[in-house]
Amino acid sequence: MNPSQTEFTNLYCQLSRHFFSEITPEALHEPKLVHHNRTLHDDLQLALSASELLDMVSGNGFPAGCRPIAQKYTGHQFGYYNPDLGDGRGVLLGQWRDSNQQPWDFHLKGCGQTPYSRRGDGRAVLRSAIREHLGGEALHALGINSTRSLAICHNLEAVRRETMEPRASYIRIAKTHVRFGHFEWLAQIEDKAGMQLLADYVIETVYPHLKAIDAADRYAELLNTIAHNTAVMIAGWQAVGFCHGVLNSDNMSVAGETFDFGPYAFMDDFEIHFICNHSDTEGRYAYSQQPNIGLWNCQLLAQAFGLLVSEQQQEAALNTYVETYNHEYLQRMRAKIGLQEPLPEDRELVADLLILMDQSQLDFQHFFLQLADFENEQACLNAGWPMDSNNWQAWLKRYFIRRQLELFPEGCSQRIRQHTPLFVLRNYINQEVIAAAEQGDFDLMDRVFQALGSPFEKVSGVPARYYEPPQSENQKGLILSCSS
Repeated sequence: MNPSQTEFTNLYCQLSRHFFSEITPEALHEPKLVHHNRTLHDDLQLALSASELLDMVSGNGFPAGCRPIAQKYTGHQFGYYNPDLGDGRGVLLGQWRDSNQQPWDFHLKGCGQTPYSRRGDGRAVLRSAIREHLGGEALHALGINSTRSLAICHNLEAVRRETMEPRASYIRIAKTHVRFGHFEWLAQIEDKAGMQLLADYVIETVYPHLKAIDAADRYAELLNTIAHNTAVMIAGWQAVGFCHGVLNSDNMSVAGETFDFGPYAFMDDFEIHFICNHSDTEGRYAYSQQPNIGLWNCQLLAQAFGLLVSEQQQEAALNTYVETYNHEYLQRMRAKIGLQEPLPEDRELVADLLILMDQSQLDFQHFFLQLADFENEQACLNAGWPMDSNNWQAWLKRYFIRRQLELFPEGCSQRIRQHTPLFVLRNYINQEVIAAAEQGDFDLMDRVFQALGSPFEKVSGVPARYYEPPQSENQKGLILSCSS
């Protein structure tokens, strides 16, 4: 047992009662454990037995100190403000502190209706549970901040979505479940006292280092820190070709963690304007728009913080987002082509590369692995790679000249491999895992989960084709719905 804590607490319950509603979860009958993230379990120094874990993830019983609640918030969905939001199919059980005294939220998803479910049934299906379970682990292993799933269970009940699907529930672990939409709600009802309470809660649980800052500047620095962490997260998404799909402000975490997985996708053939959500008919959340939407959501948050900070401080936070994103993205993309020393021409070199990849429809993941195999321009041309065209030849010439400006140009290929995963959670792999699981076969999910934990090396037992680009067109660019 963690020596610093013997039971859970629910710190959120210390806030005013209008922030949440107490809930009795709708338990799954005769549940079976689908998958247990043992690495996360050990990282958190949990001491849950197998039966205690199954009870917790199925809603049949909770450790001492848990107090299930559903949070109230609002947010902008596809650009429009919705005042009627809140935890509609999940409950915050409480927090567990790790050995560093960091409290981690335990959030049970799929446990039935809450006062904020509107017309929904509050349940989850196995398909969406698996997608979030795998997606969070994929991003975490790639060094991108993300919520993670501790465990999934299912039973024989059926839930209606587009079709009848097997019911499931799972536990999401996060630094916090406070969203941008929480602050939008408090600003909308002009609750300055509530805004201060929530800001203090976020500082206490997520950013305790901010307590050392003078009280007059503390909230401005909180806003600035959230903007910074959001920019770092989205720069990470762009560099690995990850599309979230539903970047509504109620899906944005103030911890800068990837939050609320839905129709997400890791890109196959590179498309600058790739859309992974078929509900997004106007491309609002396309891959190319994610950085701008991140800024737009930070603008909403900054406006809400207007109850606590000045206009100048709001603007400073938005500038922090822009500057941080530009720096982080270029740094990550520079590394993906093996470069380390920052030079002014790198921005244009990367931009021109993305245009060519889009025009040539090259696999976003595999391209960089192939680039690492060549030491000079002539070797690429001799191999007819990546494409025998004047535009590609001109880019390759610029690129290899640029490599020679590195302090250690001979290390470029190694740097590419260090920043390019061999295993990527493509949507067709997700679909194959889900199809097997729905037939009661969880072996493939176990093997894929192992591969996600070591994305830069090949893991035995994983189908070899999963380490190659999709072989058929119907495996590429799968577009899913919000119900995913």
